[in-house]
Amino acid sequence: MNGFALEPTEKLLMEKNSLYQYIAVTEDAAKHERYLRNNKKGLIQGGISLNTPEKLLFEYTQMSFISLAFLEKEPEDVLFAGLGIGVMPRYLNRYYPQTKMDVVEIDTDIMPIAKEYFYFKENEKLQVHSRDARQFIKRSKKKYDIIFLDAYQSDYIPFHLTTVEFLREVKSRLKDNGVVVSNILSPKRNKFFDSMIMTYKKVFPYLYIFKGKRSGNFIFVVTKSFDLKDKDGIEAAAGKLQALKKFDFDLPETASSFEYSMAYEWSGADILTDDFAPVNLYKYQDSEAK
Repeated sequence: MNGFALEPTEKLLMEKNSLYQYIAVTEDAAKHERYLRNNKKGLIQGGISLNTPEKLLFEYTQMSFISLAFLEKEPEDVLFAGLGIGVMPRYLNRYYPQTKMDVVEIDTDIMPIAKEYFYFKENEKLQVHSRDARQFIKRSKKKYDIIFLDAYQSDYIPFHLTTVEFLREVKSRLKDNGVVVSNILSPKRNKFFDSMIMTYKKVFPYLYIFKGKRSGNFIFVVTKSFDLKDKDGIEAAAGKLQALKKFDFDLPETASSFEYSMAYEWSGADILTDDFAPVNLYKYQDSEAK
């Protein structure tokens, strides 16, 4: 069924076509790592080290927690739009066991795989909802300290989770000092990178961009507050958190990858709306060009 080539040391543990996507789990014996692959090109959506499954294996997952440095106190309520293999909610639950977490995942085949192959478990503070993230956010009355947006299908974000209208709904679910953090692919793999920047800036007072040093991922952080934070302040807050929580990755290093979004301005970029959000079309354009 799979259309991608495995590494010589890698084996296929399972694969299936869900209602929304192709899903495969592979394991690399040499690296002692296990991966979730979610399209037939074999792109990796998430993974764990089998030796230390409690740690965050990939840079973008570590970078996402820079959002904690924007809060004035420990988060009480957190929302994850997209479960993946569940490493990020599991990690947050480890360091903030009193935080209440809602995880929204539209693909009902994902959670059983996260549990069986990637050590994910629900508990009284960590609950998964099988629903479309936009519908959940629109109907929810709850407000959150942090909202993580990491809902990918294959190698693109579903268009209805990229628009001005959706981001306004997300903003309405934030507490006054709340933060939204999004995992965004680099311009090389995301033809609408510039439009996404301008769309976020259309809705939120400030957008802060963090660029991966070892990967092609960018992390967008947006705040509801009109209090502007500078690089020194973010790095100082990250340093205090690192000393307090003793994360097993370097949060201040993530803070040092800060690139304030005023450096990113495209006057010709289209704002993504429900009437114009072609972010899921470029993969078909690419395939037709080959």
